[in-house]
Amino acid sequence: MRIAVFVENRNGVGLASEILRAEGADAHSFHLLGADRDGKIVGWTEEEAAARFGGRPARALFSGDEELSDADFLEEFGHRIRAFVEKERIDRLVFFEDLSQRSRRLAGTLGRTLPLVLVQDRHLDFRHRRTGTGRRDQSWYYGSSAPAAVCVWGPATAHHLLFRSADADPPVHITGALGHSDDPALLRAARSPTHRHAKDPGEPLRMVVLDQPLGKQGRLSREEHREQLTRLREALAEFGEVEVERHPAPLDGYDLAVTFFAPAHLQALRAGTPLILFSPPALDIVFPTISHPLLRNVGTVGELVDVVAGLKRSGEFAANAHGEPVEHFLALQDDVAGRVLRVVEGAAVPAEPPAPRWTPTGDEAGAGLSRAERALRTVRGQVERPRSLAVLGLGFDYVTGVAIPVLTYTQALLARSPVDIRYFDLEACGRSEDVMADLGDAEVVLVNSLAPFWRSPLAGELVTGLKERGKSVALYAHETEYVMNFEGSRNPLRHQELVGLLPGLKVLCVSNAQADMFRGLGVSDPVVVYNTVPRDAHRVRARRTPGARPRIVMVGSMQDRKGLDLFSRVAELAYAQGLPWRFAWIGRRTWRIGPSTLLSDRVEWTGALSRNRVREELAASDVFFLSSVDDPMPLSVVEAVQQRLRTVTYHRVGSREVLEGVSGYRSFAEYTPDAALDALRRVLDDEISETGYQDVEELFDITAFTARMTTALGLPGPGEPVRRPAGDGVPEAGGEEGGDPAPAPFSAVAPRHGTYLIEDFVRHVTAGRDDDALRVGTEILRHRQPVDVLVGMAEIRAGRGEADEACRLLSAAAVAGGDRAQVWTEIARVAGLLGARGRSVRQLARRESVRIRLGSRSARLLKRN
Repeated sequence: MRIAVFVENRNGVGLASEILRAEGADAHSFHLLGADRDGKIVGWTEEEAAARFGGRPARALFSGDEELSDADFLEEFGHRIRAFVEKERIDRLVFFEDLSQRSRRLAGTLGRTLPLVLVQDRHLDFRHRRTGTGRRDQSWYYGSSAPAAVCVWGPATAHHLLFRSADADPPVHITGALGHSDDPALLRAARSPTHRHAKDPGEPLRMVVLDQPLGKQGRLSREEHREQLTRLREALAEFGEVEVERHPAPLDGYDLAVTFFAPAHLQALRAGTPLILFSPPALDIVFPTISHPLLRNVGTVGELVDVVAGLKRSGEFAANAHGEPVEHFLALQDDVAGRVLRVVEGAAVPAEPPAPRWTPTGDEAGAGLSRAERALRTVRGQVERPRSLAVLGLGFDYVTGVAIPVLTYTQALLARSPVDIRYFDLEACGRSEDVMADLGDAEVVLVNSLAPFWRSPLAGELVTGLKERGKSVALYAHETEYVMNFEGSRNPLRHQELVGLLPGLKVLCVSNAQADMFRGLGVSDPVVVYNTVPRDAHRVRARRTPGARPRIVMVGSMQDRKGLDLFSRVAELAYAQGLPWRFAWIGRRTWRIGPSTLLSDRVEWTGALSRNRVREELAASDVFFLSSVDDPMPLSVVEAVQQRLRTVTYHRVGSREVLEGVSGYRSFAEYTPDAALDALRRVLDDEISETGYQDVEELFDITAFTARMTTALGLPGPGEPVRRPAGDGVPEAGGEEGGDPAPAPFSAVAPRHGTYLIEDFVRHVTAGRDDDALRVGTEILRHRQPVDVLVGMAEIRAGRGEADEACRLLSAAAVAGGDRAQVWTEIARVAGLLGARGRSVRQLARRESVRIRLGSRSARLLKRN
């Protein structure tokens, strides 16, 4: 197959080199193309191509000394690209941009005769503060040239392209990002749950501002850009050294990076450098909120200062408290170039759209249908399925098994369904009122696990409020009887509240045994959806025949519920009987280990490992021994099945429901070392049933699980006909046309130290940043009511003419603690700013101040006498 690759910049050359190195690329003939009038682009394209392609030449369509106007150049470019394709008998063409003048001309010239494959070359998932009828940022129109196929980085871009109503929907393939998705360093950083600061608290920071030509891009005026950059530098100078570099620039060695909406997040993750994505109010296009310990979105200089001040004071970076995971925007998987190449190989010229024709409506359209069919079609046309899903939980990362199924599901749903998805980490929320306000537009709410009801004071109150507002609320449960009893004894009041709420919720279960337990708690119709795991890159099959020294492995956190004691005693028993077995446990140590629990020296305790390392350890083992006394449907067993590993579990574990009777699986009915050892002996003699394991694997496949979850939640699933929104297609975070910018999608903030908040409040008041002072002051008042903050906020409100709010704050100050005479003096001063409205308050405050001072003076005189 003869494949042409059209490049317009250095990044395109790098992407082309990745494709040329893909497995199977040797079977094709590749032609690298470039075109410009002065020859500069083609010149460095040839340099890059010579360095990357081992001497393979880059074809220039223009000599570089041809004098052509813009219009003549584009006209001639169309003729020459067509002539080149015909002469070289090109079968496919790959390009990385369809919005530039040249790429639009290319698509218009060749789109109906040659399969064109568009490959995403940059981050495209931006949001808008305002929605309207005007032209959007060019990222909105990516893929609108009707190519044969589009290869995108992740589900979020696929969601946008598939459900953008303004243009024809091209075939979209989620391949991941060339050079990013298959980078092991980026994979580790993307799934890391923590950020470790290199400096001691209080040390000056070394910061870099990654600037962009926002004026040239038409995103901010030159004056606004200069003003924002100046304010940015001045605000940061208080905390250390500030450098300004043009994006992109190396981030190694910096303590903090700040950028406008630029997609520098992948660069920051690799470098381990915290990144603040600053989107000033004048900038309509903003970067999406990504939940990661190295990323933070801010909208004002005041918010930025709060984050930087906190990093310097404590060494802790206040990352986004909410947002989508990295993998919503970047599918992390191996062999991205191979996936892209397979899309190119299978691409075909899009069919010519049919000419517009008259379409019958009403009774005419249903003339050939029966009455029953017409009635059903009418009902389907009137039913509008929910289009928004909010997920509540305690953390959303790939460290714990509780979050993995729901993250995997929502990414699959986002890629093929017009559902808008938001996540809420209740550990980061302060008040239920704030969360309820943010949940106002959510049509379906999914609570992930029972843990939020036991650990957060908000969950019960939120669910009650959501039900009262008529929201559809579902609970995806991951716990069984052992955990219920344990948590019920530790949090009896919250547990009692949970039990009272259960009968009114739609409960989704991971096993039939779990569903039976919930029926006993009053749930009328629990739905068994099971669970799923991500498509990890490393799914190497384990060896079919055990080695001379069989390796027996367990994956799970080190706690008594997971069977630490049993696993250790089986290892000791096998050693005592002279069996040449090796035992290994993969997982982090927890505090839930009793004083009598045995941790045997016969076991290799590896600690926590990355998902890829876990996959490698499973492939290097012979038996997966799940020693848990209670586990509803462990994901580790699903992974063991995927890698065709012999498996042993306790009789009461949920895995037995789907594996019982499959050769290669054994369970033990008595929870004793002898029974477990006997099951291990037997399973080592079994042959794995490929048919049985395949059947179980398909049950937990992402596609099958997505279909079950989507049906249970009543959401529109992949491929189902849905009514498109009346506006621009994808729901946007923004107000009405011409209105004020929409507020941030999440108002809850991560809790901060009270002393630090007071410092931030004083800093904003001193700098004249009134809006930020009110924001921080409101955060302070959620926890306590210091009189200086109340008076300071009242003064700001009075200065703005907001008399009612100022009076309420002064009333709170009057009953708060502190030096009473001084407090009344300050109240009198602020009341003087309220004009006639504050005259009586001022007189009262003056009298009280004088009375308290005279009383104090009299008391001192009497004490002397």
